[in-house]
Amino acid sequence: MKRQGLVKRLLAVETLGSVTTICTDKTGTLTYGVMTVSKADFAMRDKGIEALVLCNNLEDSLEVALWDFAKANGIEDPEEFAKLSKRIEEEPFSSEIRYMRTVNMVCGSEVAYVKGAPEVVTAMCVLSDDEKAKIRETVETWADHGLKVLGIAVKEDGDFQALSGYSWAGLVGIEDPIRDEVIASIRSCQEAGIKVKIITGDYERTAMSIARRLGLAVPAEGIINGETLKGMSDEELAVRAKEAMVFARISPHQKLRIVSALQASGEIVAMIGDGVNDAPALKKSNIGVAVGNASDVAKEASDLILLDSNFKTIVAAVEEGRVVFDNIRKVVSYTLSNSFAEILLIFGAMILKWPAPLTVAQILWIHLICDGPVDMVLGFEPAENGIMKEKPKPVSEPILGGLGMGLIAAISVTAAVACLGMFGHYLFMHEDIIAARSLCFETLAIISLVYVFAYRSMRKSIFHTGHFLSNKPLLVSVVIGFAFAIGAIQVPALRQALGLVTLSTLEWGMVFAVAFALLIIVEVGKFLAISRKQ
Repeated sequence: MKRQGLVKRLLAVETLGSVTTICTDKTGTLTYGVMTVSKADFAMRDKGIEALVLCNNLEDSLEVALWDFAKANGIEDPEEFAKLSKRIEEEPFSSEIRYMRTVNMVCGSEVAYVKGAPEVVTAMCVLSDDEKAKIRETVETWADHGLKVLGIAVKEDGDFQALSGYSWAGLVGIEDPIRDEVIASIRSCQEAGIKVKIITGDYERTAMSIARRLGLAVPAEGIINGETLKGMSDEELAVRAKEAMVFARISPHQKLRIVSALQASGEIVAMIGDGVNDAPALKKSNIGVAVGNASDVAKEASDLILLDSNFKTIVAAVEEGRVVFDNIRKVVSYTLSNSFAEILLIFGAMILKWPAPLTVAQILWIHLICDGPVDMVLGFEPAENGIMKEKPKPVSEPILGGLGMGLIAAISVTAAVACLGMFGHYLFMHEDIIAARSLCFETLAIISLVYVFAYRSMRKSIFHTGHFLSNKPLLVSVVIGFAFAIGAIQVPALRQALGLVTLSTLEWGMVFAVAFALLIIVEVGKFLAISRKQ
């Protein structure tokens, strides 16, 4: 398995039917920079430095940091030294055993080296209780400073297969600097209702220190370690997993349990991983996300691949998703408002046994020529201010909520009634069906070009959006729509083809009066909806 250097780091939970994001196994490149060894405490310095080179596969940034430290502290050419010290045997690192062991031929003698979790390595060594206590104290001190701590041990004779009889060689502390943009990204997640947690194979104190550096306030009961999790039932884990903020010393198979537990508690889980061991959890999650340099198995099990391996991209994707969802709502509500107004107008005329208020050509002109461009560009409305400060929406929430349905009903009924009134007046009082149709045509063509501006934001009044010019294509399409709507009457050839007549100043005033009345209806509807939320 190609390791990427940093074990499981972030678990982002977006509640109320939103997305749970789990970054697992070596996906630290999402949040972290280049690792360096910042502390070392050797009991056997030379053997300890040797172990950093010989018990090393250079498969991740952690092992590169150990290699560089050895090169700067006694072994001038680690590559040459590794070639001369032929490896005889290897037990690769895994999250289950939490150590790596090699046996090398060094200067004609076999030597075994071990590096891994300090508590695992010390259990292999011949140490007194006082020595173990001193090592534990150092580990805890370094972990409190956010260092990843590794223990090193050496065996120069005896049974190299036995995981005992080793001599303690020392500790190294690796610093993993957090990317500058990550803390701000995590703060954005929290403001957006996403609970950010840490799930890691690291030591508990290291995980807690990382959480603090990321700006997370973790209570004493907000951490679960692998041993505690092992003893939990699925039901208990479903309760605890939702509230826990840190998971430490987690083994690969426990990732799947955590995903399942979160789903059982009502979450939709987006799992981020890169290792072979992540594949079951990636497959189980609702949305599997593999980082760009993930294993082929992880990519195959995923739904998405995060090419730049940056946590900031995830936050940007959440924001973009909210913008897309909002714009879909706006476009659907706006389009249906226009369509139902025409349907109600024609249906009303049929019930009253009147002639058709609009011809087929006129309906097509309104929909395809006047409104068509506006319908499309409204879907590209930019993000509204504060969109990432709102709480997630339940998955059960329909695209058209109460506000959208209410606006469709109010606009379509008002527009249809107004058009029917004007159509009936000109049909029976003036006995002029062409003039009646012309008035209905211009009313339906113009009104949607006016109240579309109120649809640009369902959160704020048209007077408080603060970004009137931000969607320039919409402004251009509205101008074009007005040109085609008015040109249909003012251009003689179009007027004749569509069966229209010119309108008087009073009649144009009636058209725009209806348009601005509908604009006010949308604004009042938004005001009432916003007031209920407050």
